[in-house]
Amino acid sequence: MTRDTHRLILLFSLLTALFLTIYASLFIGSAKHVNPLVMEYRYTRVIEVVLAGLVLGVSGAYLQSSLRNPLVDHYILGIGSGALFSVYIFILFSSIYYLILPFVAIVGGLTALFLTITIAEIIGGSDISYVLAGIGVNSLFAGLAHLLSYLILVKNPYALYLLAGGFTLASPDYKIPLIISAIIVLATYPFLAKPLNALLLGDELVYQIGYNPRYYRLLAIITAGMFSSVIVSYFGLIGFIGLVSPHISRFLLRTGDNRFVIPLSGIVSALLLLITDDLARSVFVNIGIGEVPAGSIVAVIGAPFFLFLILSRYRGVLH
Repeated sequence: MTRDTHRLILLFSLLTALFLTIYASLFIGSAKHVNPLVMEYRYTRVIEVVLAGLVLGVSGAYLQSSLRNPLVDHYILGIGSGALFSVYIFILFSSIYYLILPFVAIVGGLTALFLTITIAEIIGGSDISYVLAGIGVNSLFAGLAHLLSYLILVKNPYALYLLAGGFTLASPDYKIPLIISAIIVLATYPFLAKPLNALLLGDELVYQIGYNPRYYRLLAIITAGMFSSVIVSYFGLIGFIGLVSPHISRFLLRTGDNRFVIPLSGIVSALLLLITDDLARSVFVNIGIGEVPAGSIVAVIGAPFFLFLILSRYRGVLH
């Protein structure tokens, strides 16, 4: 077997594992006669978790490849907090949500993203520059979002769920925007995989093989920023899943080839997020703790992984 065949088998195996996990999430442990409304909510929640994970995983791979930086995702770059801040502003002054909310989040997320990129390039454009700029921008918008949350509490207490990030408020109203987001993210993959591979080796090589690096970098960044912001608008700050999934994918594939890394990142992210949400929805509830936001569980896992990446990459470099 060729390496590509092995990688395709791995993709198929993890996709099968995802479908089995979806089945288990829906049916295993359920009573024989479950209230149809409960099953409808569970079905909606599971599907939306998978779609959110898919978008965040692919977006993470896009951002890491286009910026040539393995330490970034939508959360690290401040996209999430920027999107959340704009969502809170909108909620504060309006009562019309669902369809308009993603567009509002996109404006905030892209604003934060380009602010991060601008600051990072001014201070040198290195890997650590993006991390430092992202931390600053993320802290700014997250702090503003927290301040606004106190004003929103009276008008819409459910908006506070967005701070921790979770799927408790999964709704059928979100399905169509999430499906559209997943379709567009996946539709860009055939056009971006090879150019992103070339971008990893430098802009000069991209020009030599006939691609415009600025065009493909911008397309990847905007796609990732837009649709990760859509996820934030509905489910809040779910950090680090977009950071971890591409790294797990590269480790499993033993390659950085984006033809395989991008789709596998989406599958791994969806699988991890679904397992995390199952823990939040069932395990913690059954032991009497109550439902823990999935975003909190992901952060507990993802933050040490992020610190490990920084320590392993910059040990002995920074003084």
